[in-house]
Amino acid sequence: MFSLANILTLRTRNIDNAWIEVVVEDTGSGMSKEVLKRAFDPFFTTKEIGKGTGLGLSVVNRTVKAHQGQLEIQSEPGHGTRVGIRLPACKPPPCPEETAAVPRSEASAGTLRVLLVDDDDLIQSSMQAILELWGHSVTVASSGEEALAKLETDFQPDVVILDMNMPGLGGRGTLPRLRALRPTLPLILSTGQIDQVATDLAGAHSHVTLLPKPFSHGELQEKLSMLAAAPKG
Repeated sequence: MFSLANILTLRTRNIDNAWIEVVVEDTGSGMSKEVLKRAFDPFFTTKEIGKGTGLGLSVVNRTVKAHQGQLEIQSEPGHGTRVGIRLPACKPPPCPEETAAVPRSEASAGTLRVLLVDDDDLIQSSMQAILELWGHSVTVASSGEEALAKLETDFQPDVVILDMNMPGLGGRGTLPRLRALRPTLPLILSTGQIDQVATDLAGAHSHVTLLPKPFSHGELQEKLSMLAAAPKG
């Protein structure tokens, strides 16, 4: 005789030939209303430091919406969690003559070349996926030193998203050197702790915006949209 602490159940089905439904349920501890409200926020996690990034559900949510799907979470403390995903059923591909190419100028409207600087592999891949879903092009650097090396070349990003806490130079040591190379390059300084060090660092340099973790998709998208709409040059 033995008992399972947590049972994971996966079910799929077709709905009216129009939707594909995927349901994932567990019998775990569940989530409180407060946690459930923030479940899709990037970097929000209830796990210990170093045990999770808080990007899993955020990326899933953006991916489902990018495919015109629907996602719903039901959860209560002590009663597990149910995640339901509905995706449109595939339609036959159009004939070649019906497929029109999107003009390059229209496809690239409002997009940015983003330099993402973060030492966490999962955050790199997750953030890159989110940004590319929004139409931006992303170049990744795993350290401040690598980012500075890229900026010493002909690479011309429109914005840098810089993590504050990294080995080596970190955000604190990278920002002054980056500003010396590119005095007017917009920079989003992302940090899980808005303390006096982060505030002073952002205030000491121009074109720097603080973005506290966890942040919502809306908060990040708003800052990027403002940069995309700003005159270049």
